[in-house]
Amino acid sequence: MKKTRFNFLFFLIIAGFFLVAFKAFLVQIADNKNYRLAYAKCVEPLIDIQGKRGYIYDCNNKTLALDIPTYQLFVDPKFYTEYNKTDDKNFFNYINSNFQLNIKNIIEQNKNTRYFNIGTIKPKDFEWVRANLPKGFGLIKNYSRFYPYANNVSQVVGFCGNSKHGLEGLEKEYDIFLSGQNIKQKAKITPYGNFEFLKKPLDGANLHLTINVDIQNYLHFLLKETLKERQAKMVIGIIAKPDGAIVALDSVPSYDNNKFYDYSYANIRNNSINYLFEPGSIFKIVTMSSALDSNTFTGNETLFCENGKWKFSGHVISDVEKNGDLPFDKVFAYSSNICSAKIALKENKEIFYKYLWAFGFGKKTGIDLPGEADGLVKDYVNLKPFDLATMAFGQGIGVSAIQIVRAYIAIANGGYLVNPYIVNYIEKDKKILYKHKEIKKQILSPQTVEKVKQILKLVVEEGTGTNAKIQYYAIGGKTGTAQVASHKGGYSLNDYTGSFVGIFPIDNPQFVILVTVFDPKGVNYGGEVAAPVVAKLVSMLAAYYKIEGSGNVIR
Repeated sequence: MKKTRFNFLFFLIIAGFFLVAFKAFLVQIADNKNYRLAYAKCVEPLIDIQGKRGYIYDCNNKTLALDIPTYQLFVDPKFYTEYNKTDDKNFFNYINSNFQLNIKNIIEQNKNTRYFNIGTIKPKDFEWVRANLPKGFGLIKNYSRFYPYANNVSQVVGFCGNSKHGLEGLEKEYDIFLSGQNIKQKAKITPYGNFEFLKKPLDGANLHLTINVDIQNYLHFLLKETLKERQAKMVIGIIAKPDGAIVALDSVPSYDNNKFYDYSYANIRNNSINYLFEPGSIFKIVTMSSALDSNTFTGNETLFCENGKWKFSGHVISDVEKNGDLPFDKVFAYSSNICSAKIALKENKEIFYKYLWAFGFGKKTGIDLPGEADGLVKDYVNLKPFDLATMAFGQGIGVSAIQIVRAYIAIANGGYLVNPYIVNYIEKDKKILYKHKEIKKQILSPQTVEKVKQILKLVVEEGTGTNAKIQYYAIGGKTGTAQVASHKGGYSLNDYTGSFVGIFPIDNPQFVILVTVFDPKGVNYGGEVAAPVVAKLVSMLAAYYKIEGSGNVIR
């Protein structure tokens, strides 16, 4: 009886042994794939997957910012250690030399983990890596930002940081629209150690701008040329349409937004919207407009320019030219500071400030770019008569270039204050998510606007802005030459800011153009350093947009 029981137990043990051995054979040999699949499900690592960031296009659908694919190489050390028995010497050598890693040691040190990020492979290596990828290694598709026009439009477009979020420019301003959805999800591991993702991240929306990159490129070229030729500290240029649409906006020196980390903030900051300066005589647009619109002057008056020097309130106000009597329009055509001061003083500060505020000075324009400055306007309550006199010719007030452009836009469009803008619309999957809507407020009567336009036309035809004239086209504009405040107090005797703002064509405005040259060496008058640049831009715009000439203006 005992022997029979022993034989039975012995038989069970032997049978169990063979059953386990047979199962092991099926798992390891015959059913290896199913086992690996079951094993892979045991641990599913969390992986960051990037959504594609939206593109940025100019007004003609030329790409200004895009995402290009990058591939992140990873290894599953646990899978590789247990199931990859091949010789991967060449692939290991590639990793070791390109990533400065000893991949064999890394796999050994992390053999109980399911995911180790090796790094991003170079685009030129992608095909080779994909073709030679060992079992247990894989590629995850991500994206990096690229800017085809780099320096030329960098201060508008801006850039993204390592987190793929915008840090400057439109990339920052519209980050919530542009950002793709970056998700962290569990990876499904295939039987051969590769990762699969069940959920795809959402892509971002696309920006369509008012910027014309052809015009922007030419503006950038001219600004760089002027910077070098005039040995200037900085040059700003803006081209806008009467509805506030920005066609081109730039300042130099600038930077390459593909390599933003190589530049200082002085290059990166958008000086067109946040650099404040005393504008000089281009600010007289406020003086002439307020005088006419308030009916303080009709435009038919004659004023005495004190032969170039006028003592007022313990100070001396000077003109470049030693003029006596001048008609109202020629006060501005010849840019008399003395008579501009007299006009503002006759208006009084209540009227002058009413229009200064109506033009939007002292507050942001609302342009859709980050970092815009408010401007600096002296306190109305405590304003002294001499302060009012100097503000009349653009001294003692801090403005940005975009604020000046906005003021001239109000002349170009018939007397309406509008907000300058750069993004025309935002779309995703052919659906419009946002479209710019014009908001305008009338600040000047049509009669005032026509009188001001005729004065600006006279500036170019026979005044300080003759260097802005081009054949066959009527242009209006205003020059400005401003002293630069000294850190020691008062004003520098050597540093000046030269500007010209033009409206083209003046009889049927389509563009407002500003060029400002900071601290030019040698000649520093706005009519000499900035007006010729505007003339070149007008010539380009006329040809590009096929604008018919009037034939009544000859250079």
